[in-house]
Amino acid sequence: MSTSTPDELRAVDEQLEEIRREFREGLADRLERMRAALEELARGYEHGAAESFHRAAHSLKGAAPSFEADELVEPAASLAEFGLRWCEDGALAAAEVAAAFEVLERLTAAVREFASRTEDGGTG
Repeated sequence: MSTSTPDELRAVDEQLEEIRREFREGLADRLERMRAALEELARGYEHGAAESFHRAAHSLKGAAPSFEADELVEPAASLAEFGLRWCEDGALAAAEVAAAFEVLERLTAAVREFASRTEDGGTG
């Protein structure tokens, strides 16, 4: 049985904090990618934009629980569902795009809340 030294444990804690920080700091980029794709989709259907939108939302939905960012899961999941449907259907309705913009605003507010809650180095 191997035991970790205090220095090894401290190093692991520092690595985990760095991963949390990178996730937190990367949220703005994820939001911007979703917003840019959604703005492109608002001008008309484009499969690449729908796919980019879906991937960004889906990956955030999956990653958020690992960082105790549970408040991001529901809006990200809703956005991922829109994106998947658009990719599968090859089309979208203006009302869906408007609804997706509303959910994206909810996600943006949730990201701000998460960042505020965790910027001191805490996870929750």
